Amino acid sequence: MTRIASFAANAALILNHKEPVSESRDPSPRIIPMDRTYLFVPPEEKAEVESLGAQWDAATKRWYIGPAEQPAKFSRWLPPFEEDEADEEFPIVSAEAFVAATTVRCRRCCTNIEVICIHCGSGTVSDEPLTQFSVSEIWAVDEGLIRQLEPWPTFRRTRARKGEAGNFANHCPHCGVVQQDLYLHSEPGDPFFDIPHAPAGSIKLTPLRGTIRLGGDEHFTIE
Repeated sequence: MTRIASFAANAALILNHKEPVSESRDPSPRIIPMDRTYLFVPPEEKAEVESLGAQWDAATKRWYIGPAEQPAKFSRWLPPFEEDEADEEFPIVSAEAFVAATTVRCRRCCTNIEVICIHCGSGTVSDEPLTQFSVSEIWAVDEGLIRQLEPWPTFRRTRARKGEAGNFANHCPHCGVVQQDLYLHSEPGDPFFDIPHAPAGSIKLTPLRGTIRLGGDEHFTIE
């Protein structure tokens, strides 16, 4: 009986034993908001990045920007993968861009309608310099350009067959049919085929403000 009692006592001690818990341990891990983009900022550049609108995260001791900020302003401090993704989405960059507008007949209802495209006096395409080119089959535009295109509501995204968003294109304001870029840019005589040498008065150019970024197919003529 003595051996049984001793065994029971030892078992009770083992069952009641508790590991010491450090009171300094934080049981809940810190959650980093998903809408933050963290920057790589050298100490000597902190005043500059702060003046542009970046915020300081005291917990991680890093600068970051929120969704309201334009990443293009902070491109020199973005992580490498962020820049690569932006370049893939917006390979065309121009600080001398215009909305080129002209009048054509709708391909369905034959009504005279205004159509537009983006024309660049100069810019880069995948970091290669280019002058006097237009952009067709546009698949992406930055937020600043979207706002500047609001006066032309019939230039908007199309819908792909499966309901997904398609490229940007002109739409007839009367019958709604898409005016495909194929018939506006591709052949001599098409209204946007050679904008620099278009007949006087046939194309109206409206300057766009600042630097625009977009993705599409560049088109230019070789003299």
